[in-house]
Amino acid sequence: MDLVISDQTYTFAQDEAAARFTVSHNGKSIGHVDYIDREAGPDDTSESAVRTFTHTEVSPAYGGRGIAAHLVRYALETSAEADLAFRTTCSYVMDFFRKNPEFDEMRA
Repeated sequence: MDLVISDQTYTFAQDEAAARFTVSHNGKSIGHVDYIDREAGPDDTSESAVRTFTHTEVSPAYGGRGIAAHLVRYALETSAEADLAFRTTCSYVMDFFRKNPEFDEMRA
């Protein structure tokens, strides 16, 4: 998916083999959100598979543009479309959840 931010085009994608969502600019990878998928367990509020987001990173050269927030939103929306519930151990994603309660119903 391409998204224009401040007149620049960024490409967001899922790399299932690497278990990560990526963002690139001009063909160069500039950030990612890593995840781990597993079946729901007894302590989960969901019966569907659970995706745990473990790490978010965007190159400091691209900081301050909201790219990490767009990347996390893309990762969450893509995961929700795949009918996955989510958890996180990533502080950035935790903060994103606090600011975006529309994802609360998909949390495991």
